[in-house]
Amino acid sequence: MATPENVNEPKELDAGMMVRRALFLLMLIGLTAYFLGLDFRGLSTARGIEQAQVAREIADGHGISTRSIRPIAWRQVEKKVKEDQGPAAALDLRSIPDTYFSPLGPMLNSLVLGTARSSWELGEKQAIYTPDYLIAGTSMVFLLASIGITYLLISRIFDTRIGGVTALLMLFSELLWRFSQTGLPQMLMLFLFSFGTYFLYKAIEAQAAGRKVYLWIALTGGFFGLLAMSHWLTLWIFIGLVIFSAVYFNPRGVQAAILMGIVGGITMIWLILNQRSSGHMLGAAQYTFFGGLGGTSSEEALFRDLDQTAGGLNFQGFLRRSVSNSLAQITDLYGYLGGIVAAPLFFLSLLHPFRRREIADFRWVILGMWFFAVIGMTLYGLKPIGKEVTDSNNLHILFIPLMTGYGLAFLSVLWNRLNLPIQYMVVRNGHFILAVLISILPFSLKLGPSLLDLNRIDSQLKVQYPNYVPQLIKGYADKVKPDEIIVSDIPWAVAWYGNRTSIWLPKSRKQLQTLVDLGKEKGQSINSILLSPEVLWTDMRNVSQPGSEYFDWRRYIMFYGVMGLLPENSGPVEAQRMAEFATDGLPFRHFSGLAGSAFGNLYLFMTELPISVSRPREAGGQ
Repeated sequence: MATPENVNEPKELDAGMMVRRALFLLMLIGLTAYFLGLDFRGLSTARGIEQAQVAREIADGHGISTRSIRPIAWRQVEKKVKEDQGPAAALDLRSIPDTYFSPLGPMLNSLVLGTARSSWELGEKQAIYTPDYLIAGTSMVFLLASIGITYLLISRIFDTRIGGVTALLMLFSELLWRFSQTGLPQMLMLFLFSFGTYFLYKAIEAQAAGRKVYLWIALTGGFFGLLAMSHWLTLWIFIGLVIFSAVYFNPRGVQAAILMGIVGGITMIWLILNQRSSGHMLGAAQYTFFGGLGGTSSEEALFRDLDQTAGGLNFQGFLRRSVSNSLAQITDLYGYLGGIVAAPLFFLSLLHPFRRREIADFRWVILGMWFFAVIGMTLYGLKPIGKEVTDSNNLHILFIPLMTGYGLAFLSVLWNRLNLPIQYMVVRNGHFILAVLISILPFSLKLGPSLLDLNRIDSQLKVQYPNYVPQLIKGYADKVKPDEIIVSDIPWAVAWYGNRTSIWLPKSRKQLQTLVDLGKEKGQSINSILLSPEVLWTDMRNVSQPGSEYFDWRRYIMFYGVMGLLPENSGPVEAQRMAEFATDGLPFRHFSGLAGSAFGNLYLFMTELPISVSRPREAGGQ
């Protein structure tokens, strides 16, 4: 019986094909307009915003640096500076080299931001920051390019029908579009992974035909090297590729050595830069394992700790937690794969004896790369799909195109065995129609009501409420001078929208005082604090516990609650009582609100000295 890999589609552009491509283009334009227009509320994740401000620093000529300061990363860089320049050397508090993120994403985004420097200043009536559009738009370009590459690859492996349906399912995958709104490099990663696997399949084809594979292996290595420069966690995927290459390609071991040489050469540049800046080849990223499966505390608590009094390795119950986390990924696999019904069928396709050897062999390298990706995500942490849809460590989405293609091919085999009257087009393609309908139905059902709701909302309210309201963050940041530093629980947002250096709220007030004293010595004043609902809306029953990560900041949370009890037009007596309450044990005592906001006092902003008026930012945001 014929299998999908034996089908050859006609090459001529008939009328039906032209209509299908025109409809696909219209859907592409419509979905792009929806996710970058009506539905867009600004960058949606903390790490995406943090990488965006790194990109702007690069575009501004400051190199790969950050103004969102993680205390433990600052201490790491300071230690390296003192080792190189002597104990008396001083490290700038306002900006440090970024050694946490892989650099390729911010570097590419910096090219886009550099062409629109006039948009860096948030306008008075802007709800969404223009560079947010630029970065999300760039991600969407990579998503659409990935769909095109996927069509070519899946069509090459199977046929254009399966390639076209795979592309359509990717186009309607809400998860992929949501990732394009985050500022994370996942769409760039998908683009690079799609290209890398395309050349890998070419190498497998060449091997099956008895031809040389060196060129295709070299190109595969180049794209996987760039993939690692987009997210260091993808090196786990590379392990699976190396093992497959070592046992599959002839001469044995040579192709694996070529891959390791190319990827190692590309990533070594990044590792050397990290070593020079921080004293460790992985930079601040080395601490992520302490906050993952092998750690004793959360990553957030670890990076806020100036002296690393929390965290460290803890392998007690390591095997049990590993199995539990891996099984949790399997349970949520359908969600991690974008809710595409055909993608999980890839695992059943492993049981089918495809006639063409290259198709049968290629699925094993996909499985191997995915297996090691699961190990990496297990060790370094991956939030359940219900809690965080767009987790920055989600590598499952890279396998959506390939797994979908194989799943559709396997579905075609089963459909053909039903002996249905395939002379009817609807019956012949019934399995594709069902796969598409089941996959896109949840998003389609939400789309109509969502459009109605979005049309009713005032454009000024279309923000990432409650944590990221650009106008409010900018308004508070404008109350301090450009060279002054703000402490915050959302330093990435203060650095990005407020264009001010911001230090992540340290673990304790003692550590904050250490930083404040260092700032005074260097003439770099740390005189303000800005807290978001992420902390302010925390349950006081948890904050009041001595072991809580925000225990030392409970009085600010209490103060914010007291502010909410006052009437809008409080008199001098109420103001005096508030001032007395604020003076009692708070490092920053003078609170300042922003009048006329549709969101009210959403944030808590306090300073050392009273500030009655906003200071305008200097041209260029410096």
